[in-house]
Amino acid sequence: MPVIELQRLPGAPKERISVPAGTVLAGWLLSADIHADVVVVVNGRELGLDDEVGFALENGDRVQVFDQPKGVIGQVLNPVFKVISKIFSFLAPKSSFSVADNNSKESPNNKLTGQTNVARTYQARPDVYGQVRSYPDLIQESMFEFIDNVKYVTEWMNFGIGRYTVDSVRYSESNLGSLAGASYQVFEPGQVIPVIYEGFEFDDVDGQELPGPNESEDFPAYTATVTTVISGELAGGEIAMKILKQDEFDYFYSLAFPHAVTFVINVTYNTASGSVTRDVTLNANLFNATLTDDGELVDPERYYTFYFDELSGGDAQEIPTDATINTTKFVLNDNQPLVIGPFFAPLEGDQLWVHFQAQLGNDNWANYTGTYWKIDDDNNLIPGTTGTFSGGLSNSSGGSDTLYRTDKIVPAAGYGRYAVQIVRTNNSNDTSVLQLSEIHSVRIRTNEVHPDDTLVRVTIRATEQATGVRERKYNALITRHTISYNMATRQVNYTLRPSRSFADALAHEWLVIGKESPGTIDLYGLYEIAASLPDQRLGYFDYTFDDEDISLGSRAQSICDAARVIAFWEDGVLSFVRDERVLYPATTFNRSNMTSDEYKITYEMTMPGGYDGVEIEYVSPVTNKKTYIRYRITATGITEQAADSPLKIKLLGCRNEYQARDRALLEVNRLVYSRGKMTCTTLADGQYVSVGDVVQVPDTYDVNQQSGYIVKRTGNNFDTSEAIDFAGAMFVTVTDSLGRTSARYPATVRADTRFGFTAALPAIALNIWDGYEVQSPSRYVIATQEEMDATLWRVDEKKPNSDGTTAFTLSEYSDLIYP
Repeated sequence: MPVIELQRLPGAPKERISVPAGTVLAGWLLSADIHADVVVVVNGRELGLDDEVGFALENGDRVQVFDQPKGVIGQVLNPVFKVISKIFSFLAPKSSFSVADNNSKESPNNKLTGQTNVARTYQARPDVYGQVRSYPDLIQESMFEFIDNVKYVTEWMNFGIGRYTVDSVRYSESNLGSLAGASYQVFEPGQVIPVIYEGFEFDDVDGQELPGPNESEDFPAYTATVTTVISGELAGGEIAMKILKQDEFDYFYSLAFPHAVTFVINVTYNTASGSVTRDVTLNANLFNATLTDDGELVDPERYYTFYFDELSGGDAQEIPTDATINTTKFVLNDNQPLVIGPFFAPLEGDQLWVHFQAQLGNDNWANYTGTYWKIDDDNNLIPGTTGTFSGGLSNSSGGSDTLYRTDKIVPAAGYGRYAVQIVRTNNSNDTSVLQLSEIHSVRIRTNEVHPDDTLVRVTIRATEQATGVRERKYNALITRHTISYNMATRQVNYTLRPSRSFADALAHEWLVIGKESPGTIDLYGLYEIAASLPDQRLGYFDYTFDDEDISLGSRAQSICDAARVIAFWEDGVLSFVRDERVLYPATTFNRSNMTSDEYKITYEMTMPGGYDGVEIEYVSPVTNKKTYIRYRITATGITEQAADSPLKIKLLGCRNEYQARDRALLEVNRLVYSRGKMTCTTLADGQYVSVGDVVQVPDTYDVNQQSGYIVKRTGNNFDTSEAIDFAGAMFVTVTDSLGRTSARYPATVRADTRFGFTAALPAIALNIWDGYEVQSPSRYVIATQEEMDATLWRVDEKKPNSDGTTAFTLSEYSDLIYP
């Protein structure tokens, strides 16, 4: 028996398949579930350009099939030969409308690997801020046409909501201008677009070959016969034949109409020499078929009725209009085997674009005619809408060539769904092959305006041998235009301008996209932070929001996080503080304004979370790929290398190394210098402290961190509520009448009392408790420099309680955390 060895992947084990002698190799290849690219070796010889595969295998034949990922089908199996092109036509790539996998919400701007232009159906339009390398979303199917024998492909894409500056337009890594025949045009929000051709591919068209009249033997006609006819009627140039339902006529009942047929009936008519009864053969269009019954509820009799028009042929000229159709014979033949189609449009359109390609030898040609008609929702012909077109391709180049053509048809019946069928009118041969490449139902949209989006139209010249559209990798460097804020006038500036600032991004997202009131956000505080940054790169935010399910608050925090800013609600206003070094605490909490409830301090002896380093992921502006900055904590200090167990942070909105490295150093220092956590509950004073503030909270149980409140001040002498023990160089901080904590000042012992100290503090206003006008006295903390550092904490969480107290979660603060 013949043996076929199939290797599905390079290096994988071969499958050994024994097939019966006489198996046609071409048929086996068609059924083997292999890729389009294969190498075929028969009895040790690799098939070449001129080799046939439509032969039968004999006993002892050994066939090796290597299923390859790319590149050899064109060399091994030449599509010029009819048998090969017929067998493998289904393997040719087909233009398609790329859709994100599983309706993914993620924009290609954020995927960073395998980026392509996709249609993210039913997902949010991209909302891009800062400067990103954008892969715009497809918003309609690819459109192509053949112009002067060259294929041009047009894509319509959406960069996103808003206005953008568009630079560095590319296909993958190549500038689009370097591609021959490539062009693009950007349409800003509100700009009038003169015309958009919106095309919808006919799903059932896939490079079908159009056979010539000489190939009729390859397409056997279908025939059905009945010898008992219920009735036959001839009137108005049409014939109706009613018969009992028979299974062999199901084929004709299921056809798409109209359909070219021939049929034979027995007729009787009068002539000058007398009555004549004979069989006649008619050419016609079968334009309708119905299934009825006799109305009985039990076991009803069912009938087919076939309707024919456009009667032609020699017999049609001889039958008079008063002829009688006898009930003895009806033979129906499918006379349309060489017609390709009909194919049906998926959606309505204004035009039909029909695309052809032909492989022609010198002085060869291929002619065709086509018929189209408007159809209803059930794909039935709408009477009076039929039209025709014709054309051809010819080659006089002196050698073999592949030619292309697009026919643009404007149906007289106007907008609607259409069916199309095509027939080749001249003979075919090995050097004259005509294929139907594709059909588009095209809608013409004129003077269209998109008020909120920036669109781009890209047209490229496709490679000559491509039968479909290659993977889309169009991209551009875009910069969002946003509103801003004038700190001098404290007014929002709604004039759009290019910006990478996180503050501008947040203001625009909050006020324009979110449509919130300016009174709900502390814009002055936000822009004050932005203005205070030591380098503007620390305030960049370059990111694409692509998920409409992400709340406005979450978007605000994502924007702020890139700049190390914390957003929080304060009295119904979105407020901000930056995670950075502070000169002095916002206030002081001690036993005089704290409760003993829920007071707890924890300290981790090892690195928090068991981490021994950090890994920051950001986007490289050069490669537009994921890039990492890694630091590790070792016995000798912090080194720039990969850690065994790193704290991994994906820094959204970061496209510059300076910003990423700043964050990496912050986080690795935090692991080393911030290991303590505290929870505490304060009295009314806590309501004036915000998330992100640094506060001074001495340990209630630590005798080295001494605190209390000020009883009296006389010059630089301060009387205190608690006795003070001095040990070494001591420093003191004091809160003023507004609760603000002073800087640290050296404090010395007083000879006259233990309940006090001497310190050269400025003449700040103090609250001295009297039980009536002053209920909250000024507080002090006194300790050594090291112990004073241990009293500093940053507010992570703040929770007001119903009884007027405020619960806090704090983390250890140190100046050494900040690079």
